Amino acid sequence: MISPSAPLEAVFRKLRGLDLILLVFLWHAALGIFFLALVQQYLRQELGASAAFPGYALASYSLARFVWQTPAGWLADKLGRRVMLCAGIAIGLPALALMMALPSKHLFLAFSGLYGLGAATMWPALLAHVGDTHEPNRRGRALHFLNMAQLLGLGLGTMIGVFLGDLVSYTSVFIACLSFNLLALFVSLRHQPAPACPVGRECGEEVQLSALRSMLRPGVMILGAIILFLSLGIAVQTPAIGTYTDQVLRVEMHQAAYLLLLPGAVAVVVALKCSHLADRFGRHLPLIVGLTVTALSLFALTLTRSPFLAVNLAVLAGLAYAVSVPAWCAAAIDATQVHCRGLLLGTLATLQGLGGAAGQAAGGKVSEMYGPLAPFHFAAILLGVAILLTVVHIRHQQLQRRKLEAAAVRF
Repeated sequence: MISPSAPLEAVFRKLRGLDLILLVFLWHAALGIFFLALVQQYLRQELGASAAFPGYALASYSLARFVWQTPAGWLADKLGRRVMLCAGIAIGLPALALMMALPSKHLFLAFSGLYGLGAATMWPALLAHVGDTHEPNRRGRALHFLNMAQLLGLGLGTMIGVFLGDLVSYTSVFIACLSFNLLALFVSLRHQPAPACPVGRECGEEVQLSALRSMLRPGVMILGAIILFLSLGIAVQTPAIGTYTDQVLRVEMHQAAYLLLLPGAVAVVVALKCSHLADRFGRHLPLIVGLTVTALSLFALTLTRSPFLAVNLAVLAGLAYAVSVPAWCAAAIDATQVHCRGLLLGTLATLQGLGGAAGQAAGGKVSEMYGPLAPFHFAAILLGVAILLTVVHIRHQQLQRRKLEAAAVRF
């Protein structure tokens, strides 16, 4: 018999899901302003930093994520998803306010690290919440929509930041970034994620130690290696975007943003049609296809000087990335234990932070030493390694299934 309140509960679940999507969208809009307008332009144009400093700032952000994400995941299991989600978003407000109040290229690096600390605090809690509230055959779709909100937020933030920085002032850029961050905090306070498992019971020390030991399983370690090289590949070319636009394409950032509008809109429509791929075709096929197209698109950027073609290749790379990352996230959630999901996802995300920190630090220096095209070559190679590791993971899972089938026949 169906409960009379079942339809109402379904509506509330859908509204909570939309709240989560809105939260991710707003927070990443602030992040898009930070990454492109503040790190890529403000640092060099207003603070007089060298071409290597954007890489250092992004490395500081990612290093904070690397250091803090495992403890933050553990705290998400102990204190609850909502507490850590709200705390992580709240940390961004003083970080941005200090960047605006104290204009110094060296202090900017420290405040970037503080901003990264906020991201590290919220992200394991967010992924753990998805795992807590979605069955395995629905996780890929949920993660896809969250990733779409992430990319759309980054795109909107990028355009707003670039236009305000080029046409108004960097004070307006900071105000816009703070506003998006504040709105995200408001939505997070409204949102009610499912509570974590009870403290002192299912998340006891024995279970936590068991969760840490499970990180040594070959399948989980390969997943960690995949996200490490994926993050390296994406991060190494990020600090070179501003220099690539100026020196290779010979256009202003806001002009490139105009060219981005139409292909970006088409990519959004296509991406919405791809929301079911990781659930329908498994985690590996979308991951391999997405990584391959991303690598080829980034490499093709080094072969063209046409702003129109470059923008379309960048959008294609973003679309492929939007397919591959939810597939990896779904595979990572599938590999975690139910009651200590935050700890395990935080540990895996630590490798992502390591890849981001190392890639961004190297990307800025490589761009300074060898020119703006070199980071894109490195990115394609690193993503190729991630593809090979995905093939290894497929082979490992096939062997594991055969062992289980053999054991079942034996007994």
